[in-house]
Amino acid sequence: MIISDFAIKRPLVTVVVMLCLVLFGVLSLLRLETDEFPEISPPFLIVGVPYPGGSPDGVEREILDPIEEAVQGISGVNTINGTALDSYAQLSIEFEFSKDPQEASNEVRDAISAIRADLPSEMEEPIIRRFSPNDFPIVSIALSSETLSTSELTQLADNVVGREIRAVPGVARVDIAGQRNRELTVNLRPDALVQFGISPAQVVQAVQGQNLAAPVGRLNGSASEQTIRLEGRLADVESFYRIPIGQGNDGRVVYLGEVATVEDGSEEARTLALYNDQEAVGIDIVKSSDASTTTVAGEIVERMDRLEAGLPAGTEMNLVRNSGERVGDSVSNVVETLVEGLFLTILVVFVFLNSWRSTVITGLALPISMIASFMAVYLAGFTLNTMSLLGLTLAIGIIIDDAIVVRENIVRHVEMGKSHLQASIEGTDEIGLAVAATTFSIVAVFLPIAFISGIAGQWFQPFALTIATSVLVSLFVSFSLDPMLSAYWPDPHVAEDKKNVVTRTLDRFNAWFDRQAHKYRSVVAWALDHPAIVVLWAFASLFAAIALPMSGIAAAGLVVVVAAVLSIALKRLPKHWYVTAPIMLAALVGMGAMIAIAPD
Repeated sequence: MIISDFAIKRPLVTVVVMLCLVLFGVLSLLRLETDEFPEISPPFLIVGVPYPGGSPDGVEREILDPIEEAVQGISGVNTINGTALDSYAQLSIEFEFSKDPQEASNEVRDAISAIRADLPSEMEEPIIRRFSPNDFPIVSIALSSETLSTSELTQLADNVVGREIRAVPGVARVDIAGQRNRELTVNLRPDALVQFGISPAQVVQAVQGQNLAAPVGRLNGSASEQTIRLEGRLADVESFYRIPIGQGNDGRVVYLGEVATVEDGSEEARTLALYNDQEAVGIDIVKSSDASTTTVAGEIVERMDRLEAGLPAGTEMNLVRNSGERVGDSVSNVVETLVEGLFLTILVVFVFLNSWRSTVITGLALPISMIASFMAVYLAGFTLNTMSLLGLTLAIGIIIDDAIVVRENIVRHVEMGKSHLQASIEGTDEIGLAVAATTFSIVAVFLPIAFISGIAGQWFQPFALTIATSVLVSLFVSFSLDPMLSAYWPDPHVAEDKKNVVTRTLDRFNAWFDRQAHKYRSVVAWALDHPAIVVLWAFASLFAAIALPMSGIAAAGLVVVVAAVLSIALKRLPKHWYVTAPIMLAALVGMGAMIAIAPD
């Protein structure tokens, strides 16, 4: 075989290649972002249209119906669901998965712009956003105080805490719930308006015209240019009182303070946040789609510790939700399962091979294949999540299988009297095609999962990629590193009286296992000679497993049938029937238990 022959002749090159696989895999692992689940991009758009003062009937008639007709003509639209609320319209648009989300968003915006002249002028600009699981907050903070009012807490949450958190890399949005923003309320006095002959429209126009900050032009000099800006923002009650409204009935200028009162307060509450039955201000942090949940959440918690030290007296900042901890715990559980499976697999290999060198040679395929698969995950743009780690967990037994088969066949050739070098070359060549066919058949099973469309495909693509990559790398390791180590690092011959306790114990276990395997050969031979009875045993086991969760009468009746079948076969049982009887009984109980706990 070309790969094994080259690896045996060039051991240094083989070692360097394996080190490169491990090195690039570790670098990829360090660059991978950690998340609980794969990145999901459902083909949904949410269109929100504010329509101040509109009733639900008016919103449906004047906003929803025209927009739905315009959007329906866009290619790739599957379903449209519209909701008419008081002063607000919302459309949920589902596209085909083949539709590019950015292209769909642009087409929806263009379709609404094309009919903008037919829509009410009071309608505000539509808000178009893509629905994504990343829109849910990863960290929620409750800001409460015994000394500050809700409006003061709102300013603290927005201007201090929110500004600091927005500076964290990976934070896309900071939403505040339960806020009460500062508001200057102008209360008109109808009697004064009638007395001076001033209309409410004049008051509104005057307030809008005076409470303004905008550039009004430029002042050009011979060698300079200066911008002229109108600074008219009013910040206190007294400034509002001095706003001129217009001329009254007597011809003099009327000011706002003569026809209205101005109150400095807070806006009407539209949302409410409570923490421990106390009114508070909630801060929800949403991460960017390409950011790591654990990294962003950890940075936010660190900044919270610094911010809490500078809060006013009597003000508390409490962490309500931290998805970073949940994601970290979830990934840690999968990693623990992966390590446990790795350890148990190596232990089983050592028990049956009874050689720590053979265990090392075959066990090297596990870490190399698993670490190298992170390169594929990184290059494909996936995150380190439960699905990608689940693929590695399930692939542990498959990964080491090739190495065990190659090593076992090499040992068999050594026991035939060949040198280790010759045994490594001939042993690998002998089973190379069979091992490759087995590996490629496994890849052929899992690789099509990566081409599943829809949300299911986005979920299982990392799973299929890690399994396929790790299995292919394990095949390469089995054909290169394992033969090379078997050729140059043979097991030393140890006399029987110099073997330690572990080696002698495992020798006795392997001898016992070989005897059971020899007995099993007679069972297989008997099964080939009596196919009818084997089929009866199979059907009896199947029916008994189905009947176990059923009522006692049905189970009793089925036991009678099984007993009748066994009585027929009793005279022709295999010589070593007790070898297979416990296995069949365990399989029968296991099948019944699976059916019993399966959902209806």
